[in-house]
Amino acid sequence: MLKRENSMMLFGLSASESSLKGIGLFLFVYLGATFFAAAATAPVYWAVQYLDSHFSLSLTKWMLGYEIDVFFDRLRWIPIILGLPWVLAKCGLFSLRNLGISFDRSHARMFLRFFLYGIGLSAFIFLMQLIFTKVVYDGNFTAKLAIKTLFSGLASGLILGFLEELVFRGLIMRSIYTAWGVWSAMILSSLFFAYKHFKIPDSIWDNIPSFASYPPWDIGFSLAYYDTVAIASTFNLVPFLSLFMFGMLLCAIYLRTKSLMAPMALHAGIVFCIQNYRKYFTIYSDDPLRHIFGNAGMTNGYLALIILVALFCIFAFKRSGKKV
Repeated sequence: MLKRENSMMLFGLSASESSLKGIGLFLFVYLGATFFAAAATAPVYWAVQYLDSHFSLSLTKWMLGYEIDVFFDRLRWIPIILGLPWVLAKCGLFSLRNLGISFDRSHARMFLRFFLYGIGLSAFIFLMQLIFTKVVYDGNFTAKLAIKTLFSGLASGLILGFLEELVFRGLIMRSIYTAWGVWSAMILSSLFFAYKHFKIPDSIWDNIPSFASYPPWDIGFSLAYYDTVAIASTFNLVPFLSLFMFGMLLCAIYLRTKSLMAPMALHAGIVFCIQNYRKYFTIYSDDPLRHIFGNAGMTNGYLALIILVALFCIFAFKRSGKKV
């Protein structure tokens, strides 16, 4: 059974103490990043348009190939990434040791083990899809494409696993852990994790006036609003619960192992498998069993939800001292 421990507390506090400081620091960076992206989206888009019209660069053409909401999303990450070291330092987490990251042999074995767990979990679900649902193989497999996809999927998995685990488990969960305890930390950080995976819906363009040339100066603020309330229009209970339980599982693994490398590895292994599966297979959207087995995102079916609940119970309620 998981319980509060000194080693996971921030600011050098003991398990009997508490502080809201970590939550305040995170909210300051998160809300500040949202405001920055809202204010900068239109000017940055104007600048890219100007460069493209005057110099016709391949980079600007590539950037303009994306909807403006992508600009908003990318711009928001700039202050988050730049501000993260400051927040981590304030929380006492600007240290690999305090995060539970080490490059010794035992941690390397742990990372490999959980990376393979992630691949095994997602591969099992995708195998069930291949057996029981209508899955289309695109037929474009080549050795060159396979190698490129493997390396691309590995890079995506490692980067996403590192960033999301550092923010959601390393910072947000431990800030709430320090403020209110173990179960509040797991539940609230996992709810936020699930919430942030519901992106700006395509339907926003029905409410935002189209622009023939330059976007209006306040379009970033409109995007910030729709990003905040996106879950209201795109909510789906099964994906939300699956993402929530995935977050709960990652929290339990972090608290059980005291190493951020374990949830990073599991997260990376799943993303790696998803990226490779999506490259070659597509499941029919009208398949009657899709609600059970999900799609290439893995979290859209009851099977993934059931497995995630079972795994969470194993890691959260197992006896202390038993190897995971």
